[in-house]
Amino acid sequence: MPIVSTDIKKYESKSTAAADGEASGDGLGGYRSSDEIVTDTDENLFDNVTAAESENGDTEYRAFFIKNTHATLTFTNAKVYISPTGTLPFTHLDTQLESGGSETTVTVDAAADFPASGAFFIEDEEITYTGKTSTSFTGCTRGANGTSKELHAVDTKIEHNQIRMAVEEPSNKTTGHIQTILNEGTAPEEVSFTSNYTFATGISIGSLAPGEFYGVWWRRKIPAGCKAKTGISYTLAVKGETEE
Repeated sequence: MPIVSTDIKKYESKSTAAADGEASGDGLGGYRSSDEIVTDTDENLFDNVTAAESENGDTEYRAFFIKNTHATLTFTNAKVYISPTGTLPFTHLDTQLESGGSETTVTVDAAADFPASGAFFIEDEEITYTGKTSTSFTGCTRGANGTSKELHAVDTKIEHNQIRMAVEEPSNKTTGHIQTILNEGTAPEEVSFTSNYTFATGISIGSLAPGEFYGVWWRRKIPAGCKAKTGISYTLAVKGETEE
């Protein structure tokens, strides 16, 4: 039988584990936990955003593993990316924003999925807003929360909160580990977080022989002043080729 989607599983990491396969994963890196991440389950990776985190801004990190559980076949040319099948409150810029600019209205494709007021990310810049129309954010303050007023071209993605991903090869792909972090607010070292929303731009994890796994890090950033938004979800897509 060829490799099918159910053969490629996702497992939590466990920073306090002494070996591969321990239960009670905590998402802070280290060894692969035996706890499988269940799809379409609330808070199956990140926890709910608290009022304080929304008010003050927050950045958190989680690590998990992609494993090929097929008995005999290698999963080849595999990539990971953020699938558009999740519920992602984002839109695209319709009018260029200038470096150092002071625009108070930001025109976008559609603002319906965003709260009536709050804050958003456009690349690494945070912008607060006090109102919106169907195609714009109004009362905007650029370069909020100490970020820089950068040049943003038309069609740049605007995000309610920001998910970025990175990969890390374990010390051994069947029994090894990745780095651990002290807590959810500590950034992992020597990994590069990027935005990848298609298979073509996905991050390669190479080939996984039967029983092999690979580490994936996710970073979630919440802009300060971000208002509550229910039902946000992200889907990690894993695609590759089967030998048979």
